[in-house]
Amino acid sequence: MHWIVGAVLHATVIAIIAFFVLYAAGRSEGFTALLGRLLGYWVLLIAILALVGGIYCGMSGKGPADMMRGHPAWMHHWGPPPPEAAPPAAATPAPAKPPAKP
Repeated sequence: MHWIVGAVLHATVIAIIAFFVLYAAGRSEGFTALLGRLLGYWVLLIAILALVGGIYCGMSGKGPADMMRGHPAWMHHWGPPPPEAAPPAAATPAPAKPPAKP
């Protein structure tokens, strides 16, 4: 459930940024207006995708760690290394025999 709350908060902040970018683009003219509109709509799309992703994580019970499954082990910093990456076990030397008494 906390994924949904975080997604809503992040999407709100990103949407506010998109609003100000679109507002500034509306007050400008020429190429700057075109570039501002494109940037504003791109940021708005990112806000929508962040919201959808957070709702998906909250509704499915999966978090970012669950979505990392199936990726190579070098992306994880925890747990044992995969078997093919494990170094070969070093042979332990046999214990020394005590000296013989005469």
